[in-house]
Amino acid sequence: MTKFLDETVTEAFDRAVKNATHLRVRDAPAVAAARALARKIDAWNVIVDWAHEDAAEGGSRPAVPANDNVSLASFLKYLEKLRLLPPEIASTQAGNSGTTNQRPDDLAAMRRKISNG
Repeated sequence: MTKFLDETVTEAFDRAVKNATHLRVRDAPAVAAARALARKIDAWNVIVDWAHEDAAEGGSRPAVPANDNVSLASFLKYLEKLRLLPPEIASTQAGNSGTTNQRPDDLAAMRRKISNG
């Protein structure tokens, strides 16, 4: 079984970029943006940890600021565009984004079938 390091999102991203032989200088802006987003995710995780610690001390619910429900999804899109996800995960991500590999005539046939009931 593969053993993964317990590391931050930024550390994992930097390691993946370091080991990616397909990335080129033209990918630098996307790498920089993904790295900035990874840092934001890591910072958010620290804030959540603090909120859980405060809640444990006071015996109340964690007072976490408004949830960030887009950073992880955006980060995964960066990984997909930079081809840093395994192919089976990237194809699953693409499938979830509403894209399809079907030809236009297949789509037309499927639409006719649906509309005919």
